[in-house]
Amino acid sequence: MKRFHVTERNNAGFTLVELIVTMAVFIAVIIIAAQSFDTILSNSIRVNKSEESNIEGIIGLEILRHDLEQMGFGLPWQFKTGTAISYTESVDTKGAELNDAPGVPRAFAGRDGFGEYGSDFLAVKASTVGVARASQRWTYVPFHNLSTATGRESRPVSWPSLNLQNDDKVIAIRTNFNDETDDHVLVENSGGTYSFDYKTDGTIDGAFLPETDQQTHLLYGITAAGQTPRMPFNRADYFVNYSSVGTPKPPSFCAENTGVLYKALINHAGGIYSYMPLLDCVADMQVVLGWDTSEKGLANTVDAYTSLPAQDGTVSSSPAGAGALIKGWLTADSGDPGKVPRNIREHLKVIKLYILAQEGRREKTYTFPTSTILVGKECRSAEAGSIDCGASLTRPAYALSAEQRHFRWKLYRLIVRPKNLVSNQR
Repeated sequence: MKRFHVTERNNAGFTLVELIVTMAVFIAVIIIAAQSFDTILSNSIRVNKSEESNIEGIIGLEILRHDLEQMGFGLPWQFKTGTAISYTESVDTKGAELNDAPGVPRAFAGRDGFGEYGSDFLAVKASTVGVARASQRWTYVPFHNLSTATGRESRPVSWPSLNLQNDDKVIAIRTNFNDETDDHVLVENSGGTYSFDYKTDGTIDGAFLPETDQQTHLLYGITAAGQTPRMPFNRADYFVNYSSVGTPKPPSFCAENTGVLYKALINHAGGIYSYMPLLDCVADMQVVLGWDTSEKGLANTVDAYTSLPAQDGTVSSSPAGAGALIKGWLTADSGDPGKVPRNIREHLKVIKLYILAQEGRREKTYTFPTSTILVGKECRSAEAGSIDCGASLTRPAYALSAEQRHFRWKLYRLIVRPKNLVSNQR
């Protein structure tokens, strides 16, 4: 009789309770990991967008800083006695407020609260604020600097590189340090034309050459060949804008009540703006001017701060008594057309810009820690010395709306000493 041996097998497995507990643990781990990943991703996006804002701010505001430093470069200080220069500037409604034509141009002009959302509006005038290659170049013509077989001629100085090119449109400004009435004068030919085509062979219309050994002519490039300048300089306006003809609205991720900070170039062809965006999502821009109120600015110090002039000419100042004096400097005088440009050259020491801009994008769970931000406190005791930093210049703090507080904000500060004003060359 055969015997069968039955081998017992262990058929025990996981119980239902064990499976449920294991699944619960795995689900909890997955949820925690997902939340951690979401937090890391959100923070990464926020940091990336914040860095994008910072990089954009650095690039755009460096362009603005450069132009502020260059204000006044290549500008005539006066026109030839007895002649009226025929030139025109901006045709924009607001830009036209800052035109100097047909008078002597100022290195800068501005209006307090004239831009979008009560921000300031600023115009800078200099040959170098243009974008044409020619506007970045200059040279000079001394009296009789070239020896030839037939005698000495006046020719432009040639640099090792970056020279003006053939047919670039340039202007000539006569300097004569022995005669104030003949110094920094815009040169014209007999037909009243102030611009001409530069020639790389050194030949220049005799009307634009020095006439005596006391004179030197400075040649500044204005625009490219084939385009006649509408003004003997370049001009760029800076303002916050939400939406105008020819300008796009701010990106969709910008907070409410913000716009784009533009550099708007006056086009020589028609006087309209050519827009160059510098910084997105800007809520406010305020400008503060630092002045040397001594005679002809010879003290070489800042002893007063002011706002830009309001549309009615009002100038807020610290100390308060300086406002009337500086307002007088910025008021045109029909008997002295060069008065305002001269006052700016001699007394303006520093320009401060305060720009409030969004940093990153909206965060639904974030609330900005304060409901107000002070934009442009013009005077600080550490930098002002004995200047009265009272309420005469303190602006109301910028009030953030409930929606704006879901964004992070950054206050950019630019402090610039214009290099081409006499006040900064002593």
